[in-house]
Amino acid sequence: MSAKGKVSFTLGGLGLVSCFFLDEGELKDTILKISLGLVIAVVLEVIIFLYEHRKKWSLIKTKFWKPNASVRITVAYLFRIETNGKYVLIKRHKNDFIGYQPVGGAYKYFKEENRARFDELGILPCNQIVRDEDTENDMRLIMNKRKKLVDFLKWFDSRKDREIDPFREFCEELIQPGILPMKLFPHIKYSYVGKHQEGILRTDDYPVDQFRHADIFELRIESEAQKQAILDLAKHEEIIFATAEEIKKGTASNGIRILPHTFKILPK
Repeated sequence: MSAKGKVSFTLGGLGLVSCFFLDEGELKDTILKISLGLVIAVVLEVIIFLYEHRKKWSLIKTKFWKPNASVRITVAYLFRIETNGKYVLIKRHKNDFIGYQPVGGAYKYFKEENRARFDELGILPCNQIVRDEDTENDMRLIMNKRKKLVDFLKWFDSRKDREIDPFREFCEELIQPGILPMKLFPHIKYSYVGKHQEGILRTDDYPVDQFRHADIFELRIESEAQKQAILDLAKHEEIIFATAEEIKKGTASNGIRILPHTFKILPK
């Protein structure tokens, strides 16, 4: 509620209360009409606010619904790499889920810079998947009290003390293994096309509820040579090209499994 709304609601409430102590007459009727008008205006403002922010209710309710329960947080970015109506997917190498998925991965946070902040928010690394030097400081986290989730997301949106460039995962998954040539992709051009944010969900994957956020970036091809290199990805067994229909179905035409979160890269 805006400051103006709070003032209007307070004045309207005081006006309505004062009507109980006034004698019947023109003054009481005038105050009653003005007070009702102020209160109704504020109620309408609240209704409009709730409608416009209806997608955020799953976060706001963490302040009131099971506020002290823990939640697993995953904050990642995914690449939409599309050519000729098909999307580039890469084989997942971790053994927890077998299949193909978009290029991308979890954001990194800066450990020392966030030590005090994460202590205040009650955040610990999630070790349900064994961590190694590649997954150190990944934003796969456990928050002890989900009522602080909104504060965590405010920090994330501030872009402070965290990774902000998605090139690292692009490089680790496609360039370092030699799937794409470094000489054609010493850097990449990409655009932010949106985010996919789920509410807090109970899944069979983990023993605690999960909150998952994914930023979606679209790769921008800068030359014919880059375009050809992307097309040549079809030669690698680590890569498949899948249509939107196959992604939604969860299976490629040859029976290869496409992991469920892949749909997030599709245009809405």
